[in-house]
Amino acid sequence: MLSDTKIKSLKPAEKIYRVLDSMGLCIEVRPNGRKYWRYRYQWEKKSTTLGLGEYPNVLLAEARKKRDDAKTLILSGVNPLSEKKSKENTEKITTFKSIAQEYRDEHLKNKSERYINQFNTSMQKDVYKVIGDKDIRTVTSADILLILKNTTKRVKRQKNYGTGESTALQNKQFIGAVIRYAIMTLRTEYDPTQAVTGVIKRPPIEHARPLTKEEKKQVRTNLENYNGTETVRNAGMILLYAMLRTIEIRRLLWEWVDFQEKTITFPKNAMKKNRIHILPMSSQVYEVLQRQHKISNNREFVFPAVYKSVGMLSASTLNRMLEYVGLNNVSAHDFRATASTSLYEKGYEEAWVERQLAHAESNKTKASYDHSKHLQQRRKMMQDWADIVDGWRDL
Repeated sequence: MLSDTKIKSLKPAEKIYRVLDSMGLCIEVRPNGRKYWRYRYQWEKKSTTLGLGEYPNVLLAEARKKRDDAKTLILSGVNPLSEKKSKENTEKITTFKSIAQEYRDEHLKNKSERYINQFNTSMQKDVYKVIGDKDIRTVTSADILLILKNTTKRVKRQKNYGTGESTALQNKQFIGAVIRYAIMTLRTEYDPTQAVTGVIKRPPIEHARPLTKEEKKQVRTNLENYNGTETVRNAGMILLYAMLRTIEIRRLLWEWVDFQEKTITFPKNAMKKNRIHILPMSSQVYEVLQRQHKISNNREFVFPAVYKSVGMLSASTLNRMLEYVGLNNVSAHDFRATASTSLYEKGYEEAWVERQLAHAESNKTKASYDHSKHLQQRRKMMQDWADIVDGWRDL
């Protein structure tokens, strides 16, 4: 059997040699003088060698314990070498970024494309910069707090994107989900996001409001005289006429537009409520889209990016357009609020208005089949609304 004194006295030779300790444990001496522990055992009638570490990082007593642990695994029907490789692979995949990507691929595959994009954007813009390369076991509450503060600062620098609290809280939610996944898969033990709960407060909701008489005249007149690109002006006109959200206008594809039927059919994955939405075209919407069709030059998006060869019109471009026409304090939601108020005043049924706004239906099963309900009535309603908008020029 070996002793520490004997191990220290072992000198290197021209070739590797091994000196036995006991029960399959030996020490391997290499020509460069380095010494490694090896454990030889039988697995499925084959001789197998398991490395147990380098001497003196692993001393004799610890090497014997590792040998005994390996023997226990063998008696329980587990190959120590396979167990070691599995453990090493698990330990390699412990950076926050690697686990976040694993979580996304495993747990978000049934989520909408929009949700997955939100997760990816959160990680790329705010999270990975701080903790992406950190071992997830070393991520602290201070790291999370730094991410939240950086997020609010970033969003505040972007005009018309709010004060950042909502984005910061969403980042916290995503980080917490990744860490809890790591806890479930035994790669960390605690969730540091819990300690910063309540540090960032969600801002009060600013409810949409109808436009004033002055704002109505201003937007209709100034937008008609807008001297920016025609694509942006046309997108702005659709914003007025169609009661759509800005994201729905920006992601609008030509394949959804049916000029013959004079309808636009948004698929489920394009809508906030994840269900089909049909927009009957008013004559004004039809004319705007006809003009835009000539401009877009066979590109995929109805309103493509102005200065890029691919992609949709950016949200910031539409925001700058509203600033240009003098509506710094008006949002796209305010146009939708104005439309619903006007149409209710004209006596249109609530169900028609809410359906055209693509609001939630309490009966989700019913809603999934009712996207074309009252289409003719809604077509007249949308024409009335477009005529009301055009009438703002004379206010």
